[in-house]
Amino acid sequence: MSDIRILGKRLGQRVGQEAIVLGKITGKSSDGKSAEITTTDDTRINVTFPEFLDNDTSGYVEVRGTVKSKSTMLCNNFVSFPSSMTKDFDVNGYNTMVHTRCAVGNQLEGVFYED
Repeated sequence: MSDIRILGKRLGQRVGQEAIVLGKITGKSSDGKSAEITTTDDTRINVTFPEFLDNDTSGYVEVRGTVKSKSTMLCNNFVSFPSSMTKDFDVNGYNTMVHTRCAVGNQLEGVFYED
């Protein structure tokens, strides 16, 4: 699985590839298999999940999967974070980190960890 984190506004750059996005669930389908997520950079994307979402699933969710278009993803797996865990989450810091990681690209491979 790819470890490429991306912001919602750049999703179109990874069509057909794997990516990780972070956002809040802002709407769920009636069948519980898809949801609208508003990413940390305020972009709305639609995600199809591999399993039904629990009714209690709310707050931030990290989605790993395949980008299908500039606004859709097919989720392979996800992590749902309870609101109590993310109440002090620094969205601006996260967005800065993702921008930096995308700008630097593979130049950091092996710098912080060994292959």
